[in-house]
Amino acid sequence: MNVEVMGSGTPPTGDLDGKVVPLHSRELPAPAGRRRRILVLAPRDPYPVIGGDRVRIYSIARELARHYDLTLLTFCRSERERNFPAPSDGVFKQVHRVVMPAWRSWLNVLAALPTREPLQVAYYRSEAFRAAVQRLAPSHDAVLAHLVRTAEYARDLPCVKVLEMTDAISMNMRRVAGTRLGYFDLRRWIYSIEARRLGEYERRTAAEFDLVSLTSRVDKRYLFRSPAVRTPNVIVVPNGVDALYKDLPSQRERAGAEIVFVGNLTTLQNFDAAYWFARRVMPLIRRRRPDAQFKIVGPIRPGSARKLMSLPGVRVLGVVERLPPVLASARVGVCPMRLGAGIQNKVLDYFSNRLAVVSSPMGVEGLEARHGVHLLVAESPDEWSAQVCALLDDPDAAQRVADAGRDLAESYYRWSERAQPLLSRLEHLLEHPERAPASAAEPVPSAVPALVETGL
Repeated sequence: MNVEVMGSGTPPTGDLDGKVVPLHSRELPAPAGRRRRILVLAPRDPYPVIGGDRVRIYSIARELARHYDLTLLTFCRSERERNFPAPSDGVFKQVHRVVMPAWRSWLNVLAALPTREPLQVAYYRSEAFRAAVQRLAPSHDAVLAHLVRTAEYARDLPCVKVLEMTDAISMNMRRVAGTRLGYFDLRRWIYSIEARRLGEYERRTAAEFDLVSLTSRVDKRYLFRSPAVRTPNVIVVPNGVDALYKDLPSQRERAGAEIVFVGNLTTLQNFDAAYWFARRVMPLIRRRRPDAQFKIVGPIRPGSARKLMSLPGVRVLGVVERLPPVLASARVGVCPMRLGAGIQNKVLDYFSNRLAVVSSPMGVEGLEARHGVHLLVAESPDEWSAQVCALLDDPDAAQRVADAGRDLAESYYRWSERAQPLLSRLEHLLEHPERAPASAAEPVPSAVPALVETGL
C-alpha cells in the first residue's frame, strides 16, 4: 500500500495556491481485506498535538484508525510547513497539505465583511483545497469535516458525510461579545460580528450532514433549542483522556502552595481566564497564603506573558515538553473560564494527574462532575479565594477531591470509550447509507449516576 505524506524528501512542485504534490512514499503492510477509507478535512494540521481542537480531532482520528484507513487533508501557511515530515504514528495513511498564506485568508475576511458569510468560513475559503477534496473524495467511503470551517467542502459530496463540530462556536462568541472584559481586545469586536452570522449557519450546515458530533449536551441544546427541530443526526461525544499516570505524588507530598493553569494562552478565552485569576484572585489568596504561586502553562504571546508576569506571584512557563512533570508539583488546578464553550480539556488533564480542581461554572459545562465531590466550583473572587485556600490548607480534603476526579476520569472519560457512539453510528451509516440515522437518546453513564451538568 502506497502511503503519500508531505515529507522532506523530493522538493515540492506547484505554486502557493496549494497544488497537492506527494513528496515522499513508503510501503506499509496491507491489512487483511479492504478496509473502508475516510477522508479527514481539518483547518489546520493536528500536529503537534497541542490545544483543545488539535487534541480532539487527533484523538478521534486515532480511534477511527483502529477500524478505517484515514487520509488527512489540511491547510498550512507556507511551503516550509508543507514539507514538515508527517509523524509515523500510523493514524493517517496519507497526509496532504494545501498552502494557504495568511494574507490570502485575511483578504477573504475583508471581502466577507459586507456579506452575511461567517468570517471564519471565509478565512478558510480556497479553490485549491476544494479541488483537492474533489480529487480525493471519490476514493473514500466517508468524509469527516472538522469544525464548520471545513464543512463547505464536504456538504455536497455524494458519500457519507460527518461533521465533527466540536463546540457551538456561536455560543462561545456570543459570550465573549456580551462579557465586560476590563481591558481592550479587538477580538471581542470581531466576535460580536461573527456571533450573529454563525449561529444560523451552524444549524443549517448540521442539517446537511449524515452525522454531527458535539462535545456536550450544553452545546447541543444551545444550537437546537427549538422543540420543533429534530436532530437524530446529532450526537454528543465528550472529550476524553489518554494516560492515567501511575505513582503520582499525594497532596502531602506536594510541597508549597502551587496553583496551576493549563491552556492555549494565544486564545482570548484562556488568556482572559488566566489574567482574571492572576489579577483578581491571587492577591486575595496571597493575603492568606503568602507562599502561593500561580504557574501558567501553554503557548503564549510575548506581550501576554509580560503582562501576566508583572503581577505578584505569577510564573509563566509557556510550552513544556511534557505536562505531567509540571503538574506533579502543583496542589490545585484551576479553570476560571468566563468565556468559552464545550468541555475544557484542562479539567480532564487535572483529573488524570490527580490534582484537586477548582473551576468556574462555565469551566465544568458538559462534564459529569459534582461540586464538592470531584471538584469545587467558584464564581466571585472571594469564593475563588476561599475554595482554593480550603484545598491548600487541608491536604486530606484536597486528596479526597483529587482522587474522586481521577476516578471519574478513569471510569468515564477514556477516549476509547467516549468515541464509541461516533464509531457505532458511522459504521451503521456505512453499512446502510440509504437509511436516515436512527434517533437515539443519549444515556446517562451508569458509572456516574445522577450527575448534573453545571451552568445550564
